[in-house]
Amino acid sequence: MARGVDARGIKIGMRLVRTAILAFPVVFLGVFLLYPLGKILSMGLSPLAASGASVFFELAESIGLWGLLGSSAAQALASTSLSLLIGLPAAYVFARFDFPLKRLMRTLLSIPFVLPSTVVGSAFIALIGSNGAVERLIGFVSGHPAPELGIVRTLAAVLLAHVFYNVAVVVRIVGGCWAGLDPRTEEAAKVLGAGRAAVFLRVTLRLLMPAIAAAGILVFSFCFTSFGTILILGGPRTGTLETEIYRQAVHLFNLDAAAFLALIQIGFTAVLMLLYSRLQAAMRITLKPGSPALTARKPRSAGEKTMVGLFGFCLTAALALPLAMLAAGSVSTRNGVGLEYWSGLFVNLRGSLFWTSPLTAARNSLFFSLTAVVFSLAIGVPAAYAAASRHRRLPALLDVLFLLPLGVSAVTLGFGFLIALGSPPLDLRSSFLIIPIAHAMAALPLVTRSLTAPLQSMGPGLREAASVLGAGPARAVREVDFPILRPALLGAAAFAFTVSLGEFAATSLLTRPELTTIPMSIYGYLSRPGDLNQGMAFAMSTLLMIACGLGLAAIERARLGGTEIF
Repeated sequence: MARGVDARGIKIGMRLVRTAILAFPVVFLGVFLLYPLGKILSMGLSPLAASGASVFFELAESIGLWGLLGSSAAQALASTSLSLLIGLPAAYVFARFDFPLKRLMRTLLSIPFVLPSTVVGSAFIALIGSNGAVERLIGFVSGHPAPELGIVRTLAAVLLAHVFYNVAVVVRIVGGCWAGLDPRTEEAAKVLGAGRAAVFLRVTLRLLMPAIAAAGILVFSFCFTSFGTILILGGPRTGTLETEIYRQAVHLFNLDAAAFLALIQIGFTAVLMLLYSRLQAAMRITLKPGSPALTARKPRSAGEKTMVGLFGFCLTAALALPLAMLAAGSVSTRNGVGLEYWSGLFVNLRGSLFWTSPLTAARNSLFFSLTAVVFSLAIGVPAAYAAASRHRRLPALLDVLFLLPLGVSAVTLGFGFLIALGSPPLDLRSSFLIIPIAHAMAALPLVTRSLTAPLQSMGPGLREAASVLGAGPARAVREVDFPILRPALLGAAAFAFTVSLGEFAATSLLTRPELTTIPMSIYGYLSRPGDLNQGMAFAMSTLLMIACGLGLAAIERARLGGTEIF
């Protein structure tokens, strides 16, 4: 009898422990995501309670809401269309062909996704900006000074950067689904007399539509909430909701207008994330181990070999050229090759009281990134265990909850922190912790997703076997779960570190001069005129690019099989 009571007590105790572990990420999200969003909601709706609905139309008219919505949606739609136009053929090549350096190509394709917007902005300025690589090439070929292209500070530059960023998202989502399609379905359609075009349109495309729609919605959401790219590469005519929230909150200190705009944006992104979550559930396909390898084959005909070769060349050139020109621009001065820009980083040329040396900025960035890694793993590990639970409804609900930060723009999150965490009971505005917490919140969906897949692949059998052999829960986690999860944990830590290292949008609202980070320093140089400032921005961007590249290498090395985080 006593043993039965003890067993029952142990079960109850374990249940309480699991509940406490699950409560930690839920409470963290409640305090640092839902509470700030609630404050934005309260501030945005307060004019309605005070003056009625008419005040909304007056405020919308005064800040040009309809124009902002139109420009935000137009550039996001154009960016998404171009990303799909380029990404779908790339997804086909990755899914259906096996060719040399394929893994390296996948890694190269993923580089833009982890690069900070300040680095990408600097790279495109070095490529297509004034006295950039393209202008120099035109001048060299023509033998005359090349006219300015005038692409930077226009919508065209923003579209180029967005496509550079988001083609990887399309390839990862659609290519992963395409590689998992059962080839026997297409073969059956061919046996029944369908031609190649009919098989693609009536069979393959229909099966891929949920994945294509999911990729399109995710890319649209990323572009709709784009901040750094718009700020650096866009001109006055490319103002969006995101940049206007920043302008109203930081430059004009009109918090009511900023809250109103943030509320509108939250509504749009919430709808997009809901659609994405539903489409993601629709595109989940049960695959046998190794099934993607059955659909990929070596190119056979001359046409297939030419297509794959051209694809590899164009992909390498499109992804590597802006980054290569960024590194070259950091040592290319008007007097030739030199280290003038690099040495200028360590001199307070303007005599500013708020000048921050690159060593201080690097120290701040490193400290914030390491702190964000600790926060992300402390929240992400229990969140992943909960999301991988065998309970039928719990994982779906938690999956939506842990996906929420992905649908909230960094500027909106930073603004929410600004108004919600600046007074008791949570007065963190003067604390350095507010920045790594914001960074951890931005990285949380990626960290959770990268850990959930290996946990789901483990199944309960290993833990049950360990339990039969006498291992307690703690020992089972230490000796069974941890060895399997170690690569994914390293990858998740690399994700959190890389995201934090390059985070710019939320930091721009929360930082102080003594807490300046590398992305903030880069933007400071880019916002000032002169070749020297631009060259120093290129130099710091090159350093940040190398650091993010190392982070990506760690992520790819730790990636479990064909697991995708999206």
